[in-house]
Amino acid sequence: MNRFFLFFLTILTICVAQEDSGLYVDRIKIETFTNKAGNDKTFTYYVKDSYDQVQVDNFKTAAESIGYLYEDDYAADTVSCTTDVCPKMRRIYEYTTNVNGKVTTRLIDSALKTSLGATTAKPIGFVAPYPGYCSSNDLVPIIEMYSDALQQYAYWSLAQPNQLVNIASTTVDTSRYNPKRLVGYALSGETDRLVLSNAAPDFVKPIGKANYTHSFYPAYQLVEFTSGNNKYTFGAPPSIDAYAAKPGFTSKNTGVFVIGKGTSAEFSKMSAVCGELMPLYVASDSAKSYGVLVARSVVAPLQAIAQAGWTFKKEVSVCGGIKGLYPLMEFKHRTIANRYTYTNSIGGIDENWELTTKDLGYVPLDQFGFVLINAVV
Repeated sequence: MNRFFLFFLTILTICVAQEDSGLYVDRIKIETFTNKAGNDKTFTYYVKDSYDQVQVDNFKTAAESIGYLYEDDYAADTVSCTTDVCPKMRRIYEYTTNVNGKVTTRLIDSALKTSLGATTAKPIGFVAPYPGYCSSNDLVPIIEMYSDALQQYAYWSLAQPNQLVNIASTTVDTSRYNPKRLVGYALSGETDRLVLSNAAPDFVKPIGKANYTHSFYPAYQLVEFTSGNNKYTFGAPPSIDAYAAKPGFTSKNTGVFVIGKGTSAEFSKMSAVCGELMPLYVASDSAKSYGVLVARSVVAPLQAIAQAGWTFKKEVSVCGGIKGLYPLMEFKHRTIANRYTYTNSIGGIDENWELTTKDLGYVPLDQFGFVLINAVV
């Protein structure tokens, strides 16, 4: 059979596994490479030998794989397997462009391929539309990220949760990839084959969360800046960049992430699931000699000097991503006046600091640069 005819015919190659008399699909690894080690990295993705030479030439540093796809038998010469199962699977294409020397790789579906006019995109496999479909699970959601600074796309998955965020150097690594689109649910690399379970044709595996797809919002890491006895904590990138450029200030990344930017409509949708969101401000005295975080509103004599982000008013479990939510706590130095530090865990705070009673809301314990919500928003 002509391979190009088969390309349009095949939905997902699923074969009879003689050894267990069940149905199975093969997994195929997403090869992941980056252009360099260190900060401000860009990435490329492909499977096996399905790549463009420009990808090999520009991305020479191997990175850990973001997951495995359901294998697409688009190159087969004969049809020996059924194609009437898992009909809602999303075929994924690798689309690499080279515009004025800037090489960009995206993982796109059929609809995006059409809207982009991506005639050179290569089919590389399938993903599930929601966890549990076609016996998938919720451990490997693939999320498309975009860096405004680099004008590049990259992809996040739970297989490599910290691949795109350098927690230790937010002020140096300015890539700041933000979530844009759920590509779908991939697979872990446990075995070569995934045996399908439960009823045809969708083979939905009950995993307790099979009725949702993940939602996500950008997050800011809180960064402390100190100069002598002056100390400030900022969350929004413009404030962080401004103080990083000031002479005499040293920075410290807290590892604490708060909800970042979003539109009023987006926040309204999130609030419907997660409850009230509290705006978080950086406040100071009239001389701007110190900085302190304040939730909801800033009351005189303090003055707001920047917005740091948002927090959740209550602990709602579905809004806690992987590790859950925890109170954002403020500690005041016992001997130095007007010096504060912030954490979402007690660890790392020594006896020189005492906990205040201020209510700053709840923040995620996850540290991968965005808020992951386990519900449809």
